[in-house]
Amino acid sequence: MRKCPKCGGNVRDGQRKCGHCGHQLKQEEDTKTMTRSSKDNVIATNIRARKIIPWGIAFFIIILLIIIFFLLKNFNSPEAQSEILINAVDNNDTQKLSTILSTQNNSVDNNEATAYIQYIRDEVGMKNFVKDVNQKIKKLNESDTKESNYVTAKNGENVLRISKNGRRYMFFDNMSFTAPTKEAIIKTKYDTKYKFKSDDKQKIVVAEKNKTTSLGKYIPGNYTLDSKKETDNGQFEGQLKFNFNNSNNETVDVHEDFNEAYIQVELDGASEIDKDSVKVKINDKTYDYAKSKEIGPYPKTKDLTISAEGQAKKKTFKTAETVVKTDNLKDKTKVTLTFDDDEIQDYVDKKEKEENSFRNKVANFFGNYTSAINMAHSQSDFSLVSSYLKKDTDNYKSTKSGVKSNRMSYLQQPQITDIVKQGNIFYVTAQALKENGQYGKVDYQLESDDSANDFKVVKYSE
Repeated sequence: MRKCPKCGGNVRDGQRKCGHCGHQLKQEEDTKTMTRSSKDNVIATNIRARKIIPWGIAFFIIILLIIIFFLLKNFNSPEAQSEILINAVDNNDTQKLSTILSTQNNSVDNNEATAYIQYIRDEVGMKNFVKDVNQKIKKLNESDTKESNYVTAKNGENVLRISKNGRRYMFFDNMSFTAPTKEAIIKTKYDTKYKFKSDDKQKIVVAEKNKTTSLGKYIPGNYTLDSKKETDNGQFEGQLKFNFNNSNNETVDVHEDFNEAYIQVELDGASEIDKDSVKVKINDKTYDYAKSKEIGPYPKTKDLTISAEGQAKKKTFKTAETVVKTDNLKDKTKVTLTFDDDEIQDYVDKKEKEENSFRNKVANFFGNYTSAINMAHSQSDFSLVSSYLKKDTDNYKSTKSGVKSNRMSYLQQPQITDIVKQGNIFYVTAQALKENGQYGKVDYQLESDDSANDFKVVKYSE
């Protein structure tokens, strides 16, 4: 029994019309019946959803993990790692390559990366490089040990070391790419300070003359480093160049290419000048002269003032100064310096005439001196020769020591070739048997009174 919603009268179950007021009851009943049915359907759907959703989530997670795995593989597998390296070389990406090749002990800058890429292209070939890298990666993948392999250039030079270095994300071998390094070395004839860019910073290297100096470690390449250098002669701008094709096991030689000039001096009017005595002066520095000798280097940005001086019969003669302007400074600049030949010849003639007057006295002295020193040695009696020597000189002491130890066996009388008198000092050049048993030039320095009658040996040299 239920109530009519309109009049409140009692209505039997299943009755569609109220017997009291005539109100139709079918729609409400159907609605209630439908509501109960819908509720039952929702409940059933919810039950089914609770069973399906966990499986869906699990499936989604599995798909997501698969996607993540393949993404990681694309970026972290050995093949992917090698592809990044190859692309950096092929696309001239120096910044990426610098990052890949830099290690804790050696930072590779953009200049090195640029030189390295060009070296790979020239000395390995891009096609061969790709093939070689991939082959080395494949071989390392197939190995269970931490091995390493090298990619080489056409000349056998190692250019890339590939090795295993742990694992990435537990699944992938981590590949390490390093470029072997060599020390760039230079050997200079002068104390030199170099300034150039290295590791994106200004670097200063001081090289001592005639000593091998390292400019740093570099990876394979053909390098041209813009540089400045400083010597006692001035400052220069140019380049430091070195190529791994011309390298040794651990080092590569550096060559200079600077804007500089060398001076080659030629002498005129110097026929009577002793060439061993000639000094060349350039600006404020003096050099020993030698024919065809190149003096320098000097900057081409500064005028040079050049002169020379030399001795004839122990008197010093000088040339006039020659100024070489910057416009005339070449890599090799020849400069002719002229002595006053007439002045020198007049002096030489005068001295030779003067010296001929006492040449016989000097020759007689050497005859007596030679006999005395030979006898002193044979009898081990220094007193036999001491009167021919100036006392307390180095020559006096060495001769005394030689006589006592009998070091000298025989002295041949020297054949005089030249005599120069300066006051009471006589400079004698002769040909004689030297201490080493060879016949050649010897020099004596004698001291005498004004009349050249009492000679003493002051100095002897070979």
